[in-house]
Amino acid sequence: MKNILIIGAMQEEIDPLIASGNFEKKDADIFPYYVGSTDEYRLIVTVSRIGKVAMASCVQHFITLVKCAPEFDEHEIDLIINMGVAGAISNKLRQGDLVVADRLCQHDMDVVGLGYEIGLNPDFESVYFDVNKKIIEKVKSVHDAMDTEYELHIGTIASGDQFISSHEKKVFIEETFGAYACEMEGAALAQVAFSNGVDFLVIRAISDLADGEAPMSYVDFKPKAIVNLTQLVEKYIGG
Repeated sequence: MKNILIIGAMQEEIDPLIASGNFEKKDADIFPYYVGSTDEYRLIVTVSRIGKVAMASCVQHFITLVKCAPEFDEHEIDLIINMGVAGAISNKLRQGDLVVADRLCQHDMDVVGLGYEIGLNPDFESVYFDVNKKIIEKVKSVHDAMDTEYELHIGTIASGDQFISSHEKKVFIEETFGAYACEMEGAALAQVAFSNGVDFLVIRAISDLADGEAPMSYVDFKPKAIVNLTQLVEKYIGG
């Protein structure tokens, strides 16, 4: 049975998924998690907490755990899914729409003073971490079969340890990285997964427009955005 690790940065991002299936909670000192299954997959669902450092720590923790713990008999994670909310960067997006990353970058990575391109970590060859195209094609196919008023967009997601709520920062991220959406964890997950040779998928629901009204609209619309997202993830994993 293949292992899929599903991570949300906040508990409310995974609660609808947990509530929809038969999951057993596993208490742990660092990252408590839930274990469930479909016909094809063992599902490991957890919360990283907010920010890139938290997400990177969480991903590496579970990659190592699955390799070492006897209860995970396959001893590897086949796919890591990050599900959560994001702010819109592109004006093509509206609240409730879903964005699947075909690549991810860190908009707050800056070693330009040492002669590197903005966004580039010198330990890697590219600003961007690319997602396996077959995974993206499957998500698109699943969404096309769903009856939903919300659109699916495929494009760049930019991550940084900032809640984007200014027009100036939004324009910078769009013009510099070609990003559709921004959030605070996805690129960290992508970097760690890439370094471990594990496939990854980042799906985000648009909860706010990453502008001056972002704090208010984020709070108001987040629960609805998470419901839209959960439906797509459930269909993808065949739950």
